[in-house]
Amino acid sequence: MMARRAVKNKAVCGADHGACLFRPDHPIEASKTRGQAQAAWIAIEGWRHFMREGFDTRTIRNIAMTGWNARVQRWRKGLLCPDQIVLPPRPAEDIDANTQDKLDEIHQLMQITYDSLPRDADIRPRSLRRLFKQFSSLKRPIIHGLLRAGETMNVIAPPKVGKSWLVNDMALAVATGRPWLDRFDTERGEVLIIDNELHPTTSAHRIPKVMAARGITDADVSDHIFVSNLRGNLKDITSLGTYFNHVYEERFRMIIIAAFYRMLSANADENDNAAMAGVYNTIDRYAEMLGSAFVLVHHTSKGNQSYKSITDVGAGAGSQARATDTHLVLRPHEEDNAIVLDAGVRSWPPLDPIGLRWNFPIWAPDAALNASKLKNDGRRRKPKDDKPTEAPWDAERFVQTFIDAEPKTAVVIKAAAKKSKVSGRQAQTLLEQAEDEGLVHRWRFASNQKHKFATEPQPESAGKSKS
Repeated sequence: MMARRAVKNKAVCGADHGACLFRPDHPIEASKTRGQAQAAWIAIEGWRHFMREGFDTRTIRNIAMTGWNARVQRWRKGLLCPDQIVLPPRPAEDIDANTQDKLDEIHQLMQITYDSLPRDADIRPRSLRRLFKQFSSLKRPIIHGLLRAGETMNVIAPPKVGKSWLVNDMALAVATGRPWLDRFDTERGEVLIIDNELHPTTSAHRIPKVMAARGITDADVSDHIFVSNLRGNLKDITSLGTYFNHVYEERFRMIIIAAFYRMLSANADENDNAAMAGVYNTIDRYAEMLGSAFVLVHHTSKGNQSYKSITDVGAGAGSQARATDTHLVLRPHEEDNAIVLDAGVRSWPPLDPIGLRWNFPIWAPDAALNASKLKNDGRRRKPKDDKPTEAPWDAERFVQTFIDAEPKTAVVIKAAAKKSKVSGRQAQTLLEQAEDEGLVHRWRFASNQKHKFATEPQPESAGKSKS
């Protein structure tokens, strides 16, 4: 008893949980088990700490806990000293500078995208009476037939088809209050173009060309269109929160982002429906905060677009078409220098497709174009030639084609069937079926000879040779 008490007194216990960390002659496996349990508890505590800080699961796993794991690896390489037990580091303590910088940056972006944006939406249910009274009319139009204030619109087109020229024309139409493409009336207001593809020199070169083609003077738009060229200084959708903090409400009637794919964060996958739904949710909050309509210029996927429905056109996840209010697509017409504009709209009546003809530097409607004649680049599977359908193989046809009164081995029969594109397995199945149905008969010979098949029964005189 005295000896056991002496050993217990020598044990070193942790001050936090009272767990026994070291004891002379203690079984090694028991020590490992306690160590694993303590490590799991420390990890759980750390995970809960970062969740309370507001970090999401991916950030905790890939940044916070990864940094902690590196510190644990350094700890485990240290020398053991029975006289002084050094507890393993905890995830939320003594964070290394690199991990802390990353967490601080993410935390700052969280403050931008949540705290500085409009207050959370009122999601309490409303009676129909209250709903009708509070929302008696739709939001004000920006481009009649296509877009309203606070809505988002995708503009989807193949690369290098001229969509940048088209949206410049759209911006000029809204800035001057003129109809866009001579069809869609607009409500005049200031426009912001956030361009992450073109250099400032390119924008300064292109926009005046469109102005000249439309007969618009500098005085008409010089103080009504604003351009922010971000090429070489890219911002993703999330970090634009800081940018928009300096834009007062309803300053811009319309905000154009070109090109949308370059606004996605490094970790965002445009093929991930959940990730893209989150991106559009952020844009919706910007639109609500600013009272502006957002136009997102994006590209199509590779391949033939002519056979796809409107909402299937566009690279990436399908949620991009479903999350937006207007999904406008441009697809090549079968005639050269022509495209077809079509759109799926949410708050407007359905839109008929429009044929547009390229007349540098603008697209103009051409009533002579048949909007249903989309260009087919031939990549879609071609229909099969109208050849007479070959009758399916059955036991009766198989026997009529490959077996007669002259006995043949199964090998010879299968070889003949193979020339008619009947596989060996199918031929074996049909041969067995024919035998079961009595359409062919098996001829047996000596044990060292192969059986044969014929349409006539084996005569007894062909007598099975005795071995």
